[in-house]
Amino acid sequence: MFTEFVIFSHLMTLLCSPLVDADVTGFISDCPGSEKPSIITKENLNYLSITVLGAKSNTKRMYSYYQMEQFAKDPNMDYTKKTMIYVGGWIDSAASPVALVFQNVYRNLGYNIWLVDTSRFTIMVYPRAARLIRTVGKHVGEMLYNLTQHNVGFNPKKIEMLGISLGAQTMSYIAKTYKALSGTKIGRLTGLDPAGPCFRNLGPEQRLDKSDADFVDVVSTNIDGLGMPGPIGHVNFYVNGGEHQLNDMAWAYCDLLCSHLKVLQIWYSAVNNPHSFIAMQCDSVQQAREINCYERQPLVTNVLGLKVNKTKQGIFFLATTYYYPYHMGKKGLKRKYDPNRSAARNMNLDDVLIL
Repeated sequence: MFTEFVIFSHLMTLLCSPLVDADVTGFISDCPGSEKPSIITKENLNYLSITVLGAKSNTKRMYSYYQMEQFAKDPNMDYTKKTMIYVGGWIDSAASPVALVFQNVYRNLGYNIWLVDTSRFTIMVYPRAARLIRTVGKHVGEMLYNLTQHNVGFNPKKIEMLGISLGAQTMSYIAKTYKALSGTKIGRLTGLDPAGPCFRNLGPEQRLDKSDADFVDVVSTNIDGLGMPGPIGHVNFYVNGGEHQLNDMAWAYCDLLCSHLKVLQIWYSAVNNPHSFIAMQCDSVQQAREINCYERQPLVTNVLGLKVNKTKQGIFFLATTYYYPYHMGKKGLKRKYDPNRSAARNMNLDDVLIL
């Protein structure tokens, strides 16, 4: 598991409604998003696929949009267990290192794994990909509904979707479509720094929203850059204020892309350390952004990860350390342990600085 993380960490370093309680400005802030229709031809729907790794075996099989009957007969699926559906972001794929890392993490927990491959429709200029994912999500939602019709035991309440950046918006359309067709909501959607450019100015019907599933949690690490500023989930975690993240190389600036991708490492650690990322509730996004929730009373906490308390909803500030595994436990609830302030303070403990 540690080897996986090292590879993952190096990869990240190399890569390194209207308004809802937050400013909508940010990177590509003037990209309005497009509500114009897009069409995927019948031929190209062959390239929309889900790679399946059922809980009963280590054998992976890939099924296209037109192969749901074969999908329904997959001998390795165990519908009594939870299923994690991975939806990657811009220029991502079901075979990417990130997809495979999360495949292994959830697989170790006994989940069925489905990796949605949208690469045919997202490896293009970003605004066009942002427009196209609405149709991509619609067709993946149809795939899930078709599986329901085969009476194999598919239970949407056992589905946990994990959407990364643009993939978080894609999974929104998957969930919306499935709900429209079946009348039933999917169990859980987890958005890892959902894409903000081309979505910030759109209403809930055109982006990820807490109405999309029974439970939606959102982890924000770059709200003024590549992420979404507003609290669009039931539980919304603003990591280190949600804007700029701490770099594993102390005092090196973690820029826009670094902060956006940091969410992957933090979620990886949170899944492996399910009780260690303790966050505190805030009254507003601005309060979280300013790292000013420490004195809020009463103190209400929640944990980032698969063990999140779904009944404690709202906005939460989460402090992390510079280095893996990043979690601070209960120390993260006290201002004196804030990593930015404590690091600066400890560098100037001497009464006199002599050079």
